[in-house]
Amino acid sequence: MRNHEYDLCNLPGDLFREILLRLPVKLLLQLKTVCRSWNSFISSHEFVIHHHQRSTQPRLVYCSLESEGLDIMQCSVSSLLYNQLQPTRIEPLHIKYKTIKGSCNGLLCLCEGFPYRTLTLFNPCTRSVSLNVPFEYPGGDYLQPVFCGLGYDALRDKYKFVTGSKSSTVAAGLYRYRAKVCTFDPNPSWKTVDHPMFPYFTSCYSGTFVSGTLNWMAHVPDKDDEWFILTFDLETESFGRLCLPRNNHTHTGSCYYAPSMQVLKNFLSMSFQPACDINTACTIWIMKEYGVEKSWTVLFTIPFGDAIFRSDIWLEPLYILEDEILLAYGKFHWSNLLVYNFRKGEVVHPIVEVEGSRDRSTICPLSTSVYEKYFHVYHESIVSCLP
Repeated sequence: MRNHEYDLCNLPGDLFREILLRLPVKLLLQLKTVCRSWNSFISSHEFVIHHHQRSTQPRLVYCSLESEGLDIMQCSVSSLLYNQLQPTRIEPLHIKYKTIKGSCNGLLCLCEGFPYRTLTLFNPCTRSVSLNVPFEYPGGDYLQPVFCGLGYDALRDKYKFVTGSKSSTVAAGLYRYRAKVCTFDPNPSWKTVDHPMFPYFTSCYSGTFVSGTLNWMAHVPDKDDEWFILTFDLETESFGRLCLPRNNHTHTGSCYYAPSMQVLKNFLSMSFQPACDINTACTIWIMKEYGVEKSWTVLFTIPFGDAIFRSDIWLEPLYILEDEILLAYGKFHWSNLLVYNFRKGEVVHPIVEVEGSRDRSTICPLSTSVYEKYFHVYHESIVSCLP
């Protein structure tokens, strides 16, 4: 033990830090047991955040009944992208009867039961779990759909879960909305927050976290073609709205499906499936500067071809790495994965091996609503669920 501590003291600090930042979570957990100084260094807030920012180990997770009973399944995104000649193994996390309601910094936010009874943070890499927090419905009525999401307040170094719903009818076509925030700390607590006065209806119940904010797709009630992004700032705990990019492909009245929202290359991203263009399956945009609507930029378009030939299926980008993008596509509760190389214009269908299933192409994500995200992508992290 003393030799390890002696080596640590004599190794240049910057070099030691750089070495550790490149290591996977599994090895870091082993190194934390070497000595107190190593454990202290690896557990420090600064190191944990920087390690997550440098993480090169993305993982795909989704809820499914493919295992025995409802479970959360996961697999390596890198394997799907670059190991296409060999099957990528999809394995259960053995977290039974819970659904994913958000992800942030390598943590998953899980709800148990329906109506939702508890709320829990879970790190799939370290298997650390937070305290169970009793779920509180913002309108007091579990029959009303709720939109929700998990985000990180960097100013206070706190993880927050946001949920909202309409609570009552004010007049014909007008509703009163309520929202609550749960702050995960040693004594987790809920509080009601001010809600926006403008009318809206959320089409995506799962929020997307980016740049200190949560974001949901929404539209003006009774006007399905007037879409916008509902935002929530985790530091100020205030709602706002952003406009979508505008051109012929992004006019939502001419799309097969509602626009989908993702985080690609650390940017807020929108994808559209235009019905008016027989050559284009999907157009993907990114907001290069969050909050600046003029910064919307087309990343690329995906054409129809031999591998993408149906316009009546949903298509969702999941992750981009170099020239490859991983997408999910499907209809109702079946889906497949495909990898599109946007430089070469080539499509490959990765082989998957799901524990308990003989099908090597189709996977069956489960969602409690068609408006929720089927898939989440997280980067391996040593972030602790305990405050």
